Amino acid sequence: MKSFILGVITGVVLTIAGLFVIFALNSNSDNVGTETKTDPIQYLEKPISYENKKETSFKVFQVIGNAALASEISNKEYKWYNGNTVLILGENFYSDQVVTIKNPMRVGTYNYTTRADIPKTVPVIKGE
Repeated sequence: MKSFILGVITGVVLTIAGLFVIFALNSNSDNVGTETKTDPIQYLEKPISYENKKETSFKVFQVIGNAALASEISNKEYKWYNGNTVLILGENFYSDQVVTIKNPMRVGTYNYTTRADIPKTVPVIKGE
């Protein structure tokens, strides 16, 4: 009976030690490579005109820090915003905000994944 209890105690101690080692290895692997993660925004060396437009409007559908994903106006008469999706750089955006940008410049591209796990790449816009 004494050896049975000693065996149970040894098994419990080894199980706890094994779980601790597995947990320690997994928590370290989460941090591996975080220094090499790429920025989701890839900037151009020199900004270029956004589709040669002097002015265009967008409707914000998601705010991301100091930027917003927005849809470009596709029909000015009916104010439909189902045109190109872009990331607008700036501050103080809110959902459903209509933003008019003068002299829009494409300064890069933004990579993200939709809720349906579809990867998307959209232009990054900055302007006046």
